[in-house]
Amino acid sequence: MITGSKLSVPHGSGELVKDVVYYFLVNDAAVNRVRLVQFGEEGESAHLITLTGQSFEQALRAGSIVELEGMDSCPPWLIDSDGLDTAYRERKRSSPKETYHSKVDRRFLVISELVEKASSILASENVEAIINAHALRYEPIQNKQRVRLWFLTYMVFGRNKWALMPRTKNIGRWDRNEKTTKKLGGPSSDGSQSGFPVTPDMKAKILFGYKAETCVRRTQSEIYGAVLTKTFKCKIRRIGNDVKFYNPKGLPFPTINQFWYWVNQLTNPSSLATELKGKALARAKSGSHGKFADSLSNLNQVVEFDGYNPEEKLKGLTEGSAVDGFTVVRAVCVFSAAVVGIGFARSSEDMEAYRMALFSMAVDKVKFAELFGVTIQPGRWPALGLPLNIVFDRGPAATMPVEEASDWLARIELTPTHDGQAKATVESSHVKKKKNKDQQRYVHSTHNFVEMSRRHILQVIKDNDSSNAEALMHEEMLSHNFAPSPTNIWRYWDQLGRNRGTYMGFDDAVRKFLTLCPATILRDGVYFHGRRYISDALVEAGVFDRVARNGRIAIKAYALTMCVRHIWVEVDGRLHELNFFQTAGTKPSSSDITLYELEELGRLRAASIRRLKAQKPVIDQEVNGEFKDQTGKEWHGGTAKLGRRVKNASVRRDQHDYNLSGGKKS
Repeated sequence: MITGSKLSVPHGSGELVKDVVYYFLVNDAAVNRVRLVQFGEEGESAHLITLTGQSFEQALRAGSIVELEGMDSCPPWLIDSDGLDTAYRERKRSSPKETYHSKVDRRFLVISELVEKASSILASENVEAIINAHALRYEPIQNKQRVRLWFLTYMVFGRNKWALMPRTKNIGRWDRNEKTTKKLGGPSSDGSQSGFPVTPDMKAKILFGYKAETCVRRTQSEIYGAVLTKTFKCKIRRIGNDVKFYNPKGLPFPTINQFWYWVNQLTNPSSLATELKGKALARAKSGSHGKFADSLSNLNQVVEFDGYNPEEKLKGLTEGSAVDGFTVVRAVCVFSAAVVGIGFARSSEDMEAYRMALFSMAVDKVKFAELFGVTIQPGRWPALGLPLNIVFDRGPAATMPVEEASDWLARIELTPTHDGQAKATVESSHVKKKKNKDQQRYVHSTHNFVEMSRRHILQVIKDNDSSNAEALMHEEMLSHNFAPSPTNIWRYWDQLGRNRGTYMGFDDAVRKFLTLCPATILRDGVYFHGRRYISDALVEAGVFDRVARNGRIAIKAYALTMCVRHIWVEVDGRLHELNFFQTAGTKPSSSDITLYELEELGRLRAASIRRLKAQKPVIDQEVNGEFKDQTGKEWHGGTAKLGRRVKNASVRRDQHDYNLSGGKKS
C-alpha cells in the first residue's frame, strides 16, 4: 500500500465514515500515527483522518478497512482528462486569459512552504492547525479550507503539482517545472531583496556541479567557487573592498548556504562526509551504523541500484554465434530485500537500463512482464511505486537529470568508487556464478536478448520467493507463520501501509522513462524501422483517414529498447499502444527482438534495396544480351513511326496468314 492507495470502510471504524473512500497518505512508524485523507465528491474539501498505527493495522487485518483495487494517478474530479498531454491542451485553448501553468504555479506557491516541511507537519499532533496558521500568515491571506485541500491533494497524488488544477472540464497533464517568486530562507547579508530562489533547474545544476567538482583535496569553499564559475558561468567583480560573484547574463545562482543546504538534501550525509573528508577520516569520525535496514521503517524508503553481467554468451541475430554484451540492472528495496525493478542493456551498463528499471517500478508488474511476452499472475511480483531515495554508483546512472525526477524523488546517493559495501543489499542479490578451477570455458546460450530478458524477469520472481531474508524479519511477523522471503516481507508491510513509494500513471511512465524514436504513419499502419504496427484505437481515432489524404505523417514513438513487441505513439495528446502486426507467414518468435536488432534489420533492409537498385541495370543488360544471342535481334528492335497503324490490303493479308497459323480467329 503506497501513498494514494484507496481504502473503504465497509463496517465503519472509529471516526471513519462508512462507505466513504479514503486515500492513504502515510504510516509514520516513528510516531505511531497513520494519516488518511477524505476528499469531497467534487474536490471542494479535504479532511485529514488520524489513526494510531496499531488500530489501523488491526483494522486492515480484521477487514474493517479494505484496500480497493486500482489507483488514481490524479484526483477523482480530474479523472476524465487523465493521460491527456498538457501541451496539447494548451494549444487547443482559444485566447486564454491565464495559462494552465500560471494557474497551477499560483496555487503551488501558496503551499510551497508547507511542502518543504511536509514530513514534520504530517508527524505533528495537529496538522490542520499548522495549515490554517500558514493560510492566515500568508500574504494575501488565504482561505484555510482551500489551502488544506491543495496541500493534501498535492501530497496524496504523487507530489504532482498538476493535481492542483481547478475543477474545469477536460483538464490534462502538464509540465512539472516549478516556479518560485522569492528567495526562501533568511535574508542575505546584501539585503532582503538580493539572491535567487532555488528552482528545480538550479537544484539540478547544484547536484551536477557538486558531482563534477567534489574532491577530498578541496575545501567546501573551493568546491562552491568551482561550481559557480564552471557550472553557473559566474564571473568575479570587485566593488570597493568587496569581491563578489555575478552572472554576466543575469542568470540565477545560489549562495554558499543555499548550495550546501541543497547538496545535503540531495545526497546522503555519510556519502557526503566521505567525499569531503576521505573514506578513512569519515569512517573514523562515525559510529557503527548496524544493519542497512535498521534505520528504515517503510518499503521503498531506500532502493539500491546496480548492474551485473550474466556469464552466458547470447545467440546472435543473424548467424546465431556467441556474442558479448548483456547487462542486468536490478533495483532492491533495502527494507525488505525484495527486487523491485529490473532493466536490461545490450552491452555494459547504460542510462537506458536504469530508466527501464525505474519504468518497471512505476508500472504494474503484470503489464511490464507482458511487454516482454512473459505472463505472470497478479500479485506474483507485488512491488509497486517509485522510491523516495535511490542509491546509484558512479556509473552511467550518475548522469540522470535530476529535474526529471523532482516530482517523486527526495534524494540521490552516489556511492564511493570501488566500494560494494555501500550498496550491499543489491550486491548480495545478484545471481551468483558457480566457480571452479577447471580449464577456462564459456557458455554459448541458445537464448537471444529478449529470451534472456524473459529469463531474468522470472529469475527476479524466483529470487524474491526463495531468498532468505530472515535478518529483516521483525518479531511481530513470526506469529503470522510465513517463510522469511522478500516477497512475504514485502506483502506484510505493504498490507499495513508501510510503503513510501510514489504511484505514477502508465502514460506518464512511458513519457518519462522510455526511449523516443522516429516513426512514420502510412495509410495501412505505423512503420517503425521498417516494421508495421497497428492498434484498433488508432484506427478509431481516424488517423489513417488523414494519412490517406496527406500520404504520410512523421511522428515520434516511445519504445522499450530491449523488446519492441509494442510501441507507443501520441496522437491528439493521448498515447496509443500499438502491437507488431504479424502476417500469416510471420514466424511467432520474430516479434522478440530488441530495438537495436530492429535497427540492424532496418539497415539490412535498406542495404538490400540499394543492392537491388544497383543490380537492376546489370540484369537488364544481361537478359537483353541473352535475347540478342538467341534471336540475333535487339530487345527493343523496331522502327517508331508517326500516326496510326495503316490497314491496307497487305496488312489484311498478313492478318489472315497470322490467324490461319493459330493466332487470333477471324
